[in-house]
Amino acid sequence: MSFVAQLAPCGDLTSVSYQGDDYDIVPIGTQCWFAENLRNENYNDGSAISTGLNDAGWSSNTDGAVSVYDQGGANEASNLADYGRLYNWYAVNTGNLCPSGWHVPTDAEWTTLTGGLGGTSAGDALKSSSLDTPEWDGTNSSDFSGLAGGGRDFGGGFNNVGGSGYFWSSSPNGPTTAWMRQLNGGDTGVSRYSFYLREGLSVRCVRD
Repeated sequence: MSFVAQLAPCGDLTSVSYQGDDYDIVPIGTQCWFAENLRNENYNDGSAISTGLNDAGWSSNTDGAVSVYDQGGANEASNLADYGRLYNWYAVNTGNLCPSGWHVPTDAEWTTLTGGLGGTSAGDALKSSSLDTPEWDGTNSSDFSGLAGGGRDFGGGFNNVGGSGYFWSSSPNGPTTAWMRQLNGGDTGVSRYSFYLREGLSVRCVRD
């Protein structure tokens, strides 16, 4: 039986409604994942996440914050529609980004996902394909539909939309960094790096 065919991790669910958006979900192995990046501006208790920060505000902030690629620019709306929002790790670390019953995956849960799809060569299976909307250059055989949403660096600048997708885990790696996963265009692999906590990355949710 293929990983995609195992429906038990998601039960009868095919989507999740959260703060005004409907998210597709997908069973992969023993896990149930969001098949879209988060886009909420509030935590699951209704409190607001800091947003609209300029470069200086973003780079000095040590509380939860959220942004959209090209914030304030001509492509902000289309980037939000395609790629969702970018969150710093302080927002992840609240434990309140995902809806009830879901959470930001740990480093170990990311390893479980990629391990079942080929390990370090799992990128092709995780990336959206040329037949998807938005499209990318993977096969999307997992239906994870990973996208090149780029990121916001710790200095406030935006980089690599259309070229790379960056995804937080909830696992810290010392006092100033946390583990994440990276997908790149033209590359079938998936990389595990430790990024600064002020970086703004995409977030997926996995079922509890």
